[in-house]
Amino acid sequence: MKTKVKEFSGKNIDLDKLSEVIEKYFADEKFKTQLGKHPNGTLIQATKEGLLRSIAGMDRAYSITVSGTPDNVKISIGMGKWLQDLGVAAIESFLLTPELAFFEVPESLWSFEIEDKFWKYIENQIDLGIQ
Repeated sequence: MKTKVKEFSGKNIDLDKLSEVIEKYFADEKFKTQLGKHPNGTLIQATKEGLLRSIAGMDRAYSITVSGTPDNVKISIGMGKWLQDLGVAAIESFLLTPELAFFEVPESLWSFEIEDKFWKYIENQIDLGIQ
């Protein structure tokens, strides 16, 4: 499974604000985004749109989960299926069994550059003090 998980401890992070920062980051990068909240955390999805992607039936999206407490935040990013209706039932399945949120993607589809840029941005925002 191609997921990357990072944990941040002792930072007193507002998880709702962090989730909004993540969604805004992808929106600013010209991704279509959606965010769904659940008592156990948040799922953000981000996908690129376009005619070619529609024709090819590419319904893959980055799936990012944010969970934990302000002093122990866990962020996971991987590839998942774009959910047409990001409802509570879907959020429950993603957060209660996170491995369902992601699926393996061939190396040619996995963008290490996007992931690396994402992590640098998030780590910088956390160091600046998302509270």
